[in-house]
Amino acid sequence: MAKLIPAFICMFLAVPCQARIIYVDDDVPADFNNIQAAIDDSNDGDIIEVQPGRYTENINFLGKDITLTSTNPTDEVIVDSTIIDGNDVNSVVIFSGTESSDCVLRGFTITNGEAPEGGGIYGNGTLSTIENNIIIGNNAVGYGIPGSYGWGGGLLDCDGLIQNNIITGNYGGWGGGLLCCDGSIKDNIISYNGWYAGGGMSCCGGEISNNLLVGNRAVYGGALSCCNGIIRNCTVVGNWANGSGLDACNGSISNCIIWKNGGGIWTQIKDCSTPIYSCIEDWTGAGTGNTSADPCFANMGYWQQQGSFLRWVENGADYHLRSQAGRWDPNSESWVQDDVNSPCIDAGNPMSPIGLEPFPNGGRINMGAYGGMAEASKSYFGKPVCETIVAGDINGDCMVNFLDFRLMALHWLEDNTPPPPPS
Repeated sequence: MAKLIPAFICMFLAVPCQARIIYVDDDVPADFNNIQAAIDDSNDGDIIEVQPGRYTENINFLGKDITLTSTNPTDEVIVDSTIIDGNDVNSVVIFSGTESSDCVLRGFTITNGEAPEGGGIYGNGTLSTIENNIIIGNNAVGYGIPGSYGWGGGLLDCDGLIQNNIITGNYGGWGGGLLCCDGSIKDNIISYNGWYAGGGMSCCGGEISNNLLVGNRAVYGGALSCCNGIIRNCTVVGNWANGSGLDACNGSISNCIIWKNGGGIWTQIKDCSTPIYSCIEDWTGAGTGNTSADPCFANMGYWQQQGSFLRWVENGADYHLRSQAGRWDPNSESWVQDDVNSPCIDAGNPMSPIGLEPFPNGGRINMGAYGGMAEASKSYFGKPVCETIVAGDINGDCMVNFLDFRLMALHWLEDNTPPPPPS
């Protein structure tokens, strides 16, 4: 019997601990009333669920692969009301840098951070996933001295997936919104950030795709500065700087819409690699598939004089592309039909996967932030929209012909998720 006891203990220790759900609420009884205490008590694999409220604290993940989440990260009301407030004393969120992609920060408003490096989030090279957050009103102030240059107002040195966030109103000497984030940065709204270089983002070397960059300001690189990775399917509008849209970005640039940057004073693209299959206002440069035709946004903002400055005003702006076949209207959450078609529909790189674009889609990706996405504007073929999916009809024009065969052959063996049925 004595010999069996050590063996039983070993078997018990070999069974992995079951992940816990740890509850945080600052208003009613829960496991903890503050987030950091829950993190301190957690282990890898645990989920920390935080109830709505304002949590005035500066949190540190301590290298743990945990999921820190609000109660419903896809509900804007919940995200807006689940607030981590840094109280202007340090970065709001700090990662140790050893976290893997299994670590997730999801569904919070992250605000009032102030630090020399990473006002909102200081990543230390973390691979954590950062998604569905509102990162707003954070500052990177150099060495705590007002007016001096800090690094990464919103996010600094985060190398994991950064997606579906609103990153707005953050300031830093380099990288008002993001600085030195080398993971995949996609499906974000990056707006009204700024300071010196890279108002929206600076020195981000990963893939930057399907982002809307609007109203950012800097001295150099209003939207993007020194971002040398893949820049694809971004809408860059109403930014201000020398190189008001893109400055010193030398990776590939494709399927983008770059419009109304610089207020007619500054050049929109400066010292960058040659873009392809992009819509660029007043573009006279080289590059395959580029156009300078009006992209026909649903509702575009405008420049307004405020004292000695020009400011980009949104006023209900909507950067979906107009289409006679159907454009997604986020206000009514329905498809509406316009009386014109954007020249940016079916105008992206023919070799880019069309992804989740709905039928009819022409078999070719749209330019701009919604290209390849479920909210991509539909293709118009000069007749009523096809309501029936016909076997072999690749582009949704209700006919099966050589064009469908050509599109299928063009994308053969592409990693291309089929589009959903018409809604």
